[in-house]
Amino acid sequence: MGNRFSLKPDKKKKIKPPPRLMIIGDPGIGKTTFAANAENPVIIATESGSIGTSVHTLPRDGTCKTWGDVVDAVDVLLNEEHSYKTVAIDTLDNAVGLLEKHVCEVDFGGVMNASRGKEGFNSFGKGNAVVAQRLKEFLHGKLDALQMKGIRVILLSHTGAAKVSNSLAQDFTACAASLPKQSLAVVNAWCDQIGHACSDIRVIQRDGEKAKAQSVGSERWLVFEPEPSRLVKSRIGYEMPSKVPFSFGNYAEALSEDITTVEATKCLGLLAEVSEDTVDAAIKSLKKQGVSVGIVDDINEGVLTGLGLEKLKQLNNWLTTKI
Repeated sequence: MGNRFSLKPDKKKKIKPPPRLMIIGDPGIGKTTFAANAENPVIIATESGSIGTSVHTLPRDGTCKTWGDVVDAVDVLLNEEHSYKTVAIDTLDNAVGLLEKHVCEVDFGGVMNASRGKEGFNSFGKGNAVVAQRLKEFLHGKLDALQMKGIRVILLSHTGAAKVSNSLAQDFTACAASLPKQSLAVVNAWCDQIGHACSDIRVIQRDGEKAKAQSVGSERWLVFEPEPSRLVKSRIGYEMPSKVPFSFGNYAEALSEDITTVEATKCLGLLAEVSEDTVDAAIKSLKKQGVSVGIVDDINEGVLTGLGLEKLKQLNNWLTTKI
């Protein structure tokens, strides 16, 4: 116990496991293709989207029909010898649907809605609470065990709409995984990275017609920058650019980069383009944050990376507005 809680620095380099990644996106955007192009993948299929690929799927004879099938697929990967480096669940929302049926049968006797005083799955949200707890156990037990074996875990989900409570202003709706509220909170907390696969869109409205969304160009993106319109993220240690072209190759390349250093280089370039007044304002801001700089020549890559990624992004966003 003494060694576990020692205050002495650990000289051994920590081995960082692959990130726990979830991708949300509409049908046909390319979620399954993304997973199929990962390193030596196997897909746990809860829908038929992977049938057109050459990737090995579990089960071999189609798709998971029960929650037990999903658990069995993970257990095979945990307990048997294999060379797979990536495990994708395609899709998570369908898997959670199977879990809902399982919980209804096991915990509520197959009763969905309460009747004649008999409690059902939908009684006061009790069923969804049980589902969220079982899902949490699955993520932190089964899937974490895969991750600690060095296997990349990718969760694929269709896009849903999540209502977000805002104590400072009006509540709003954001793009998120298509999951019940409690299960969504569990998954979002578990993931190291959540990316939204999408195209650039614009909204057009003609006289007398409803507003319509229209794609701009054919480029597809994987967006990681949090904003009110989508629940995405990249946890510290697994930082990603705001968005990358949507393919596994582009994702893997961005993941291997030191994003903080990239942002620092960007910042130096922006400082060279803005006015002297803007540079002076930036120096004052850095001083307020405890950075020891007096003139622009004092600002270098090391100084900027010391700010941390989020503060550096904020500085870059502000400098961009001044060009």
